[in-house]
Amino acid sequence: MDGILKQETTDAVDTAILLTSAGVFASGSGDSVEALPSPLTRVGGMTLFQRAVFTLQRGGISQIWVLAGKEEPALRDLLREDSRLQAAVRWLPVREFPPHDPETWETLADEVNGACMVVGCHTVFSSSLVQRLRYEGAQGKAVVVVGQQEDGYHWENPSVVVRVGFEGRPAPSVMFRDPAVLPLMEAAPPVKSPDGSGLHIVGDLMVLPGRLLGVSGVLHAHGTNPLRLALEQAAVEGTVQTISGETHWFRDVRGPQGPKLAEQTLVRSLQTLKGGMDGLVDRYVNRKCSGLLTRLFLKLQWSPNTITIISMVVGLLAAGFFVPGSWEYALIGALLFQLSVIIDCCDGEVARLTFSESKFGQELDIWADNVVHIAIFAGMACGAYLQGPWEQTQLPLVMGASAVLANIVSLLLVNVARQVRSRPRDLRLLTARERQKIEFMLGNVANRDFSVVVLICAGLGMLHWFLALAAIGSWFFVMSLTWLLRRNLISRV
Repeated sequence: MDGILKQETTDAVDTAILLTSAGVFASGSGDSVEALPSPLTRVGGMTLFQRAVFTLQRGGISQIWVLAGKEEPALRDLLREDSRLQAAVRWLPVREFPPHDPETWETLADEVNGACMVVGCHTVFSSSLVQRLRYEGAQGKAVVVVGQQEDGYHWENPSVVVRVGFEGRPAPSVMFRDPAVLPLMEAAPPVKSPDGSGLHIVGDLMVLPGRLLGVSGVLHAHGTNPLRLALEQAAVEGTVQTISGETHWFRDVRGPQGPKLAEQTLVRSLQTLKGGMDGLVDRYVNRKCSGLLTRLFLKLQWSPNTITIISMVVGLLAAGFFVPGSWEYALIGALLFQLSVIIDCCDGEVARLTFSESKFGQELDIWADNVVHIAIFAGMACGAYLQGPWEQTQLPLVMGASAVLANIVSLLLVNVARQVRSRPRDLRLLTARERQKIEFMLGNVANRDFSVVVLICAGLGMLHWFLALAAIGSWFFVMSLTWLLRRNLISRV
């Protein structure tokens, strides 16, 4: 116990206690630990333990205290020499720090300055939820994540519920269900509070002030979970605050379908993570299809960079099918190009799901995309030269060369714009409106919606017109970005 380091005072909660072998509200005297999934269970390409650690870290937690049982050696191996780990991890064996023993929490309370987060390792949650809990918990309240049984997802923690604003109280009231009668209560319709709202189930993720962690020693009753007592005391004081697990997603992995449902939630959340950078086709077509492939790549444990290479190879194969110029080969090429675009969505999804984003991966993705686009334009030019209304003329070759050259110049300008964006000295040369326009252009430079236009033109036998449009339109992008960066480009000369 002396090995635990004192937490420094901060404006937000920066310490989390991660329980790997028991639920946050388990009694330790009959609650089925076996019902919990193992912290080594893989969900979304990572074990639940790894996902909890890296999500907490991304949410701003700098110290993670792990209460681990017999699985501790395996968990240590998972983090050993992992370059992604930046948070300080302290290992607390449960044989010395049993979660059901109030002395454990009294000792930890002495080491916590302010408040700490308590997390069950059988959950998946968003980093934005961690950030919200950190700052709400810094206000001295007990903050709990809640959901409802009737919200379309079965929460697997029915022993602790809160009734928001019950009997006119400004703070939520907490209610504990007897585990002995849970089967009967679960079979019954959801309980309604007098105001007609459902009871909100408390998830195994909360923030408690340090003073409440130690209160369980005073109130301790045999067989009662210390954290339940701490939460009950907060309810008595009127200092319980709730956060919806649907607003910032949270999923309990318990139950036979728990891991599958949690992985589906993770993949669906990627559309939100990507934000407004996706085009309409990406959002409503490519991302819908890429989710299936992403889950396959996660099971195969392929790295994001491997997926990027696969996408590039498929794209180059597509370019080869445009070369003969026939309608049939062009349509196959367009379909392969669309597949390449869908796979291109997967590398970023896998990277975000496994916390494997890297500068090298971003650069590889950009260069791979441009190599494919250059090959596609070159293939179309050859095809239009061999067959079609412009066959055996120089026009398609000139247009292809124009599109390829514009793509190369665009790539160089985009790299300059990205450098400008990262340098305050260069940003001062731009007006606020110019910065806004550059951000818009950089956000849409990777837009893949034109793949559908290629597919439509291929189906209609009009790829030569798409080539003409690309040969002319690409230079409008080049001229626009050059004008916005003119002062920066002059300063570099």
